[in-house]
Amino acid sequence: MSQKVELQTKTLGELFKSKVEGNQFEGNLSIPDYQRIYCWEEKNVFKLLDDISTFTNKPYHLGCIILHRNKVENGVYLLNIVDGQQRLVTLTLILKTLGEESPLLNASFESSVAQHFIGYNQYLINNYIANNSIDVGNLLKNIQFSVLVIDSENLDLAYTFFSNQNSRGKALTDYELLKAHHLRFVHIEAQAIHLADRWDNLLNSSGDEIIDKKINHTFGTYLFRLRKWMRKRVWSEDEKFKVKTEFEAAVTIDDIPPFGEQFKFNESIQGGSHFFAYAEHFVFQYKVFSQTQEIIILRKHLSYETNWWYRDVIESLLFAYYLKFGIIYLSDALVCIIKIISQHRYGLGRSSLRGLLQYAGDAEIVFMIEQATSPTFFLAEAINTIKKTPKPQGLTGIRQRYSNCELNIHNELNRSIAIEKLKTL
Repeated sequence: MSQKVELQTKTLGELFKSKVEGNQFEGNLSIPDYQRIYCWEEKNVFKLLDDISTFTNKPYHLGCIILHRNKVENGVYLLNIVDGQQRLVTLTLILKTLGEESPLLNASFESSVAQHFIGYNQYLINNYIANNSIDVGNLLKNIQFSVLVIDSENLDLAYTFFSNQNSRGKALTDYELLKAHHLRFVHIEAQAIHLADRWDNLLNSSGDEIIDKKINHTFGTYLFRLRKWMRKRVWSEDEKFKVKTEFEAAVTIDDIPPFGEQFKFNESIQGGSHFFAYAEHFVFQYKVFSQTQEIIILRKHLSYETNWWYRDVIESLLFAYYLKFGIIYLSDALVCIIKIISQHRYGLGRSSLRGLLQYAGDAEIVFMIEQATSPTFFLAEAINTIKKTPKPQGLTGIRQRYSNCELNIHNELNRSIAIEKLKTL
């Protein structure tokens, strides 16, 4: 298939026709399995309704739509919606209320979350239109889009265009882009649908925003940082799509199949079904890990001011220990990691997240864990490291408050011989 790109201006009426005579823009609009679920919120719906109810008999531009043309069979093409699903589905609901057909009316929304948003938004639209006059002919004729049609086997080309667009819809997150990326390696349709559904369940498992979700703590904080520290890499926390880039499929040699994976956090990422299994494995490990008394106590005391920077770094390193040794001596490992990482707080009057992340990598705790074949080797090396660090003196302000938090953590942890010894260091 060619790497052809077409940019055209289309009205809503033209876009919702399955075929437009006289040009190359043809095919059936479709929402592909890899797309994010429909999830426009109430404020987005009302903003769109307010906008389209105020213009009359003049063009109204409603952003860019990106379509990926994909030949299915017997000369039939699908125009998969890469960017614009939220707007187009909402416009479909508006047209439905106004008695107008749309090709997306027959789209299948299997996600219960998407069904909830569709049902609720249809209710909002019905009530709005009952109290406001909206002319369907005006909408079909005057709403315009810049429509980018990509005729390419390389879906990444579509996302290259997508990432540079600013539209009314939410930008896709790293995790939605990862889903699309890895589904391209799954060639059995039923398997792709199954994996896409399980991935959506991971995304919707908790929290209203992606930063609150278990998958972001697992990938965006723990695994991302551990993988970077293992390779002595420096990164920016503000880097766009940094998680997507880190967990894309690794380059392989066509003649040599990938094998031997063990679900290690720092292993090469295989494209397709293995990645989804990799993700579920570590998200499950995170769920169990986050319920341990060690994490509950740590979060209780280190979640204020900029102390949460240190909490997240300590959690990430403790997660590496947990993945290797489980809960055996987990409290002891936590105390050791806290004492090493806290030297950064005590040594500086004013700290930065960038400096802390660099310090955590230079401390080589992740290497100590990776090299150890038993908890005793890690704990012994960590204790030797702690012995070489100066005890904090003359603490004031935020450093003193941090020290109090550290003491409270020690007091709440179960007492063991190793911990009692560490308190004297």
